[in-house]
Amino acid sequence: MVAGCDDVVFNGRSPSVASCLREPQLTWDNFGKGFMDKQCNGCHSSLLVRQELRNGAPMGVDFDTFEGNLIWADRIYQRATIERSMPLGGSPAPDELRLFDEWMICEVLPEAGAYRNENGG
Repeated sequence: MVAGCDDVVFNGRSPSVASCLREPQLTWDNFGKGFMDKQCNGCHSSLLVRQELRNGAPMGVDFDTFEGNLIWADRIYQRATIERSMPLGGSPAPDELRLFDEWMICEVLPEAGAYRNENGG
């Protein structure tokens, strides 16, 4: 079966290509920061400067800035959507996870590639 021209299947879920054309598009400011604060930054914040406060999250693996999300984008995506091993307390609600998936595919992962190219990574 051939998928429709606006369908993209990514890791078993299908944010549609049209979802990347959403107005306004999901961005760090209107989605990502709030999601990461709620789901990840209880352990992955640069403000947590003592290891014992991080619930096992390695020092320096911080997601409280857009740049931090670009640096760790592939690993964040892997752990949160494919393995679903993060956050430790359990996966976000399905609707939140779908939006997170869309944000990662449409903004973060493409920007992460450009960021790596610009920064020799």
